[in-house]
Amino acid sequence: MRMRTRGHLEERLESCLDMTVTGEGPLTLPHPLHVEIGCGKGDFITETARRHPELNYIAVERVSNVIVLAMEKAKAAELKNLRFIRGDFAAAAERFPDGSVERIYLNFSDPWPKNGYAKRRLTHGRFLELYRRILSDGGEIHFKTDNRELFEFSLATFPENGFSVGEVTFDLHGSGFEGNIMTEYERRFSAMGVPICRLVAKKDGGDKSARAH
Repeated sequence: MRMRTRGHLEERLESCLDMTVTGEGPLTLPHPLHVEIGCGKGDFITETARRHPELNYIAVERVSNVIVLAMEKAKAAELKNLRFIRGDFAAAAERFPDGSVERIYLNFSDPWPKNGYAKRRLTHGRFLELYRRILSDGGEIHFKTDNRELFEFSLATFPENGFSVGEVTFDLHGSGFEGNIMTEYERRFSAMGVPICRLVAKKDGGDKSARAH
């Protein structure tokens, strides 16, 4: 189903230009830097940035109808430590210098369930190669999903591509984990009783064993 075009979209995007990362070529980035890939309507990233003014955040989202809502939330909250990139992450990643990101968030990414679409999954090896390049040594990927099959796929692909895996749970909300910030999707799925899976993948080193709670 095609997403309905939001009213006055271009005008609204224009009014949020000060919230975007613009220009071409390599980015000059603040440190420390965390990046969310596929920020949706921005509930997670805006609340995260609000709680941690000492950190810097960039949120990437390719759907204009969606990112405009995230940017408007961040602008209304006057968040100085959060900026947005509108577009595909694979293209945006070329602008990130090597080792410039401390943490990447992947929240409820499209599972692309058919085997023929596996290369489109954001935890496929071709994306993990991009993440490894832009992550600093010891940098982390925090991954949450409601899709058990995608989670199990990812439990295999992370170690295969130079990441150690830990903090693995197949039931985040029942695990006792503190400090979780929910996304729009997470609230919806949780209300339906769907368990949420979570892990942390670390670039290089660390304990490579993954123990489920």
